[in-house]
Amino acid sequence: MRGYPDRYRGWWLQGGQWSLSWAVAHSMRWFLEEAAERVADASMLKVGDVICYDFAGDGRVDHTAIVTVIDSGVPYVNAHTNDSRHRLWTYSDSAAYSPSIRYYFFHLS
Repeated sequence: MRGYPDRYRGWWLQGGQWSLSWAVAHSMRWFLEEAAERVADASMLKVGDVICYDFAGDGRVDHTAIVTVIDSGVPYVNAHTNDSRHRLWTYSDSAAYSPSIRYYFFHLS
């Protein structure tokens, strides 16, 4: 974790406060652009990697999820806004899903 005490920088949780990357999906995406490897396809993800979801396709990330299972090469994710456990990475069964959805895939080393 780094960036404390600047809420706009880094990734941290300390003293009852947290960086925006912990609480705002769009901020987390920008942090991951610097701190992780962006990959082109979901098939390149491993357990522990992160998917950012832009449901409207407007360039603003609305949600993030963590890859928790790879089954026959297909990633499944966990998330907490509406509790999701081992949900297909596409989120196509979500009420927030739209045909305009854009995905950002991040591999954490």
